[in-house]
Amino acid sequence: MYTKNEKAIIYIDMFDFLTTKKQEEILAVFNEPQDIFSQFESSFNRISNLITKEQFDKMCYSLNEQFLNSYILGLESSGVKVITFKSKDYPEQFFNFLDKPLILYCKGDISLLKSNCIGIVGTRKPTNYGKVVTKKFAKELASNGITIVSGLAEGIDSMAHKGALEVGGKTIAVLGGGFNHIYPKTNFELEKEIEKTGLVLSEYAPNVLPANWHYPIRNRIIAGLSRAVLITEASQKSGTMHTKNYCLDYGIDIFAVPGEITSFASSGTNALIRSGQCAVALSSDDILDDLNLSNKYQPTVSNMQLSFEEQTVLNAIDCEILFDDIQTKTGIDTKSLLTILTTLELEGLVQKLSGNYYCKI
Repeated sequence: MYTKNEKAIIYIDMFDFLTTKKQEEILAVFNEPQDIFSQFESSFNRISNLITKEQFDKMCYSLNEQFLNSYILGLESSGVKVITFKSKDYPEQFFNFLDKPLILYCKGDISLLKSNCIGIVGTRKPTNYGKVVTKKFAKELASNGITIVSGLAEGIDSMAHKGALEVGGKTIAVLGGGFNHIYPKTNFELEKEIEKTGLVLSEYAPNVLPANWHYPIRNRIIAGLSRAVLITEASQKSGTMHTKNYCLDYGIDIFAVPGEITSFASSGTNALIRSGQCAVALSSDDILDDLNLSNKYQPTVSNMQLSFEEQTVLNAIDCEILFDDIQTKTGIDTKSLLTILTTLELEGLVQKLSGNYYCKI
């Protein structure tokens, strides 16, 4: 059940010709949002600099309790819960930010909005290294009760969400459009999976299409929800740098994973570290220590009894290693090594990466 104040904010957000700034300015005309229901029709002179007469008439026509209740019922029937800045579930820290979202459309566990959150962000085109370290951090942090926040984009975002889910952890996905237009489409199933045990949210109504300019703005929510933000791999021109800027504005700690100095994908994270704007994260302990938490993560142990050769191969695999290098280290013939690696993959101990690379899980 929504209060009158909440309904008034939902009403204001129904009109696509109102920017967030205009919504704020219209709401500022009234003592409380709920006053819209009794005073809006006589308020044109006070808001004529914000909307046209035609737009005003359209809003007056829609200012109908039955129409609004029907709209809200439609949201609820599709599993959408609306949280506004007048709701008890609204994250309190957002009130410290001048650009706070007025409204959040949510699917899933809204209690996660007030949990211990760490943002994990980065490039949409990660290297194998970026994928591996992102999943590693996400798994370990999520295993320690941390909620992983990211943006459901391709690349690092997807790896962060998946890492949390793989260990039964919690994750929040912040969208750059409405629920009816999941982008990228390849993450449709991932979004549905997050809805079941985590939380998906957007400040955009369900029918709003994603737009390029939504994503930099969306990043302020990722930053605002997080106690700290980890950038695992990003170039200097990555959109991730918008998140970094919001963290600096909000006073939120930033961590970055160093990468190869010749890697374009790590040029942004390496530059951040060099600038002193962030702390170096070499393991999840670096972040957990900062939050005064101990690392309770235990990697999944296979019940498989490894043979001497299988254990030799497993010991030879570090973070990311070529098949040929494993063979050089172990001295095992090609056919036998392929069989052993396939067995270790099926047991969930090893992951094959592109380019004939392997890594330990």
